[in-house]
Formats: sequence, C-alpha cells, structure tokens
Amino acid sequence: MPAWARIIITAAAVLSLSCNTPSPSFWEETPAPERSSVAEHVTPIVDDAWEMLQAANLSLVERQARSAAVRVVRPLEDGHGSGTYMKMHGRFVVITAAHVVENATTMFIDGRDDERVVGVVVYKDPGADLAILVVPKIDSRVAIPFRPKKKKSNVIGTNVNYTGFPGHHDLLTIRGYVASLEHGLIVTNMFGWFGASGSGVYDTRGRFMGVVSGIDVGSWMYPTPLHSIVWVAPAWDLDFVIVETRVKTAPIPGTLKSFPGAVAPRRGSGRD
Repeated sequence: MPAWARIIITAAAVLSLSCNTPSPSFWEETPAPERSSVAEHVTPIVDDAWEMLQAANLSLVERQARSAAVRVVRPLEDGHGSGTYMKMHGRFVVITAAHVVENATTMFIDGRDDERVVGVVVYKDPGADLAILVVPKIDSRVAIPFRPKKKKSNVIGTNVNYTGFPGHHDLLTIRGYVASLEHGLIVTNMFGWFGASGSGVYDTRGRFMGVVSGIDVGSWMYPTPLHSIVWVAPAWDLDFVIVETRVKTAPIPGTLKSFPGAVAPRRGSGRD
C-alpha cells in the first residue's frame, strides 16, 4: 500500500473524530485531550481501514482458497505437502497430489491453531498424480464446494492461483497463468517449491483446475530446479464416477488434536 494512501486514511480518521458534535459538557472547562488519547482513538480506525484495503487485494476466489488450504503430513515422517479442504457429495474431503500420499492409507491434515485431523485415503491415481482423502469437519478451515473444470478446452492464458505451504513458508497465495498443455499436464508460469505439491489450483471463476504436481527442471551442467514453471495435475483426469462412489461410502475418520508425544506447531491465527 503506497504511503499516500495511508496518509489519506489517517487524515480521514482524524476528520471523522473532529466532525463529531461536541456534547454540552464539552463547553465547560474541559482540558484539551492529550496527544496520546487522540492516538488511542485514531489508531484502531486506521488499522481497521488498512485491514479492509489489504483484504481487497485478494479476489473472492483467492480468499476462499486461502481459507481452505491445509498441510498434508505423512505420520512418523519428515516433510509435508499441501492440500485443499472441500465439500464433495455431502462429505468433507481434502484433495492433494498422489505423490504426497505415496503408499499411506491415512494422513495427518493440519488446519490452523494447532488443529490436526486424520484423513483416510479413498482415491489415489499415481498416473494422474491426484488423491482424495475423506476427513472430519475441520473447525479452523472453511470448505470450498467441489467445482472442477472437466474439460481442457480454452485454458491457455487462463489466470490461475493457489495457496499452499512451499518450503518453510506458511500459507502463501501465488498467482500465475496457464502457459501450455504438455504430456497430459497443465504447464503454468508461477512460483512453486517443495512443499507446495498438492495445493489446489483455481481459475478466476473459482473452478478447480487441478493440483500442483511439481516444478520444472532445467539442465545446464547439472539439473537445476526452475521454480517459475509449475506443472499442475488437471482435475479433468479424475474418474468422477469412482470418486463419487468412494467418497459417499467411506467411513468418517475420527479427530486427532495432537500427535502423541508432540504438538503441531502454531502457524498463525484462525483468521486466515
């Protein structure tokens, strides 16, 4: 946010205070308010306005994806992937990449404020690099309705975004666009890194395009990760008939607030 915008917000806040009609007691011999008391009134107003303007920088689709992003962790192993918390066929699910799940049948799903639940793998397609886990309700996250793009027509140049957990970062929202369709995958120009795999990718209309599958690798003297070219496993590769059957018939797993012997690290407030 440019400095001039913050100055305007501050000035508006001060004027809003100065334009209030004084009470009768004001005209009595009331001492002028101290500078600190004025600041106490102005600061919350400025902060609220600032927060509203910052939120407007994200589209509705981006805010929804941000509120649904989760970390996907294999029990008793290091490392993590990302996923998206969705509502599908009347059930809560997390969609991620198949290589994040690998051979596990259950995964830990981390929300916010130390919330952790267990997800049961009900669908996995290693060839398409897509996986779905049925989960209980996650109180610290907001499920996005499952609305996939089922055809690959007219996708080149589409603006897309995802929210995930690349590297050591917490809840990054990334923007980019579709550059190509190659080898059955969507090739995008946007940032990606290890840990972002499985993040749900959305277009500007809120359609689920697929999940982050990997980053490109160049070869000059030695293999070099190209973090600005991200491969996306497309949603249209899901077998929608099998997915519906398995999601509807899967048992609801129980909740687990913390892993025995350890507590999930706090990664931020429940507001995000």
